[in-house]
Amino acid sequence: MTRLAGLQLTPELEDYIESLLPARDPLVRRLEDEIAASNIPGIGPSVGQLLYLLVSMAGCRDVIELGAAIGYSTIWLARGSSGNVVTLELDSARAARARQNVAEAGLADRVRVLQEDGVAYLEREEQLVDCIFNDLLNSFPEEATVERCFALSVRRLRPGGLLLADNALRRGEVTAPRSQGARNVVRYNDLVAGEPRLESVIVPLRDGVSIARLR
Repeated sequence: MTRLAGLQLTPELEDYIESLLPARDPLVRRLEDEIAASNIPGIGPSVGQLLYLLVSMAGCRDVIELGAAIGYSTIWLARGSSGNVVTLELDSARAARARQNVAEAGLADRVRVLQEDGVAYLEREEQLVDCIFNDLLNSFPEEATVERCFALSVRRLRPGGLLLADNALRRGEVTAPRSQGARNVVRYNDLVAGEPRLESVIVPLRDGVSIARLR
């Protein structure tokens, strides 16, 4: 098979892609500035718009988000869904800021920010949902946790539900993983690709977004 030359997503191309996005409101812009000026993880506006479109087009009524940080991605998911979002964040300060930002966005009636371990929540709760967004792959302590989280996530999805994850390319380190975070991502990607009940693809936007749908 002939391999076509790929296009590297340079910072200039990322800026170009972001320049074509719909205008974002002052709250979202402020959060983007806060994330850029700190070590707080954030998905960025292009991935935010992608999540919003995916959740909206799939008609997702309810969403579980693993890893809220300060609520930036939570707002995108909630605006795309027609129902409720439960988002998990272990860090108490970040969870508090996420609640404030969600309230400022006018979404407090549809979003619950829980200060709790994401995997523990999946183990404890049983209701099915239309979408699960995993933004914790970099922070899991070992691949066994990735495997447990993946199995629980698939079990919690309704047929046709979306399983989404950020950092699916780990800045290119997935081709030669050295860190635990990269090994986590590689294991997750292998699990998604090897699960016959899922249809999936990785979109190389920003740090890579894994998109899968339960058959």
